[in-house]
Amino acid sequence: MSPTKKKSAKKKVASVTSAAKKSAAKTVAAKKKAAAKKKAAAVKKKAAAVKKKAAAVKKKAAAAKKKAAGAAKKVAAKKKAAAVAAKKKVAAEAAKKKAAAEAAKKKAAALAAKEKAEAERLARAAVAEKKKRDQARAAADKKLRRARAKVPPPAGPMHPTRGYKYTCFACGLKFYDMNRPEPTCPTCEEDQRDRPLNVTPPAPTPRKAAAVRPMAPLLDEDEIAPADDNAAAGDEAQGVAQDPATAIFDDPGQASETDES
Repeated sequence: MSPTKKKSAKKKVASVTSAAKKSAAKTVAAKKKAAAKKKAAAVKKKAAAVKKKAAAVKKKAAAAKKKAAGAAKKVAAKKKAAAVAAKKKVAAEAAKKKAAAEAAKKKAAALAAKEKAEAERLARAAVAEKKKRDQARAAADKKLRRARAKVPPPAGPMHPTRGYKYTCFACGLKFYDMNRPEPTCPTCEEDQRDRPLNVTPPAPTPRKAAAVRPMAPLLDEDEIAPADDNAAAGDEAQGVAQDPATAIFDDPGQASETDES
């Protein structure tokens, strides 16, 4: 082979090799570019997914916030309603207590007025009753004075120390008034000035007979002790005399108020 042919063959081989290299390089660059583009698309897709996820999280957070705000608003409204209800309840209780206090006050005032009216009525009734009793007492005293004015004084003279002698018209007891202004019987306590007219007093209760003491044996004249004569003589010598003013009455030495003789 001639050198020219060899040279042209080398050039041809070199051009083919260069074209193959260029094609291979172009293919590698295209592959690299496609891979880079695919990678970029994946990264972009991943970023979009992250962004979408972030948006979902944000939306979820907004929804949670809105829900929390609604719950808080609901709780606040509930608290406000409870506070208003409690305030109304307190106001109702206060009004009820006030009404009860006013009712109790009115009841107490009515009771006090009723008690006052009752006390005034009782006072008027007491005054009327006292006036009635006073009038009845005055009438009775007047009637008694009139009746006593008709009763004659006791018969017989007046004892200087014991007063007048009475026979009780109720029980028949005989007694002295002991100079008291009111001749009252010591047994039945009847005033003898209230004695009905023209009424015979009842017979007095008979007294029990005194026990009879046994008689001493009779002594002869010579057995009588001379001391008895001396005692009798002494009594005569002393001159014991009875008061002539009381001679017509019972024994003045007796201090008893009653007298059955």
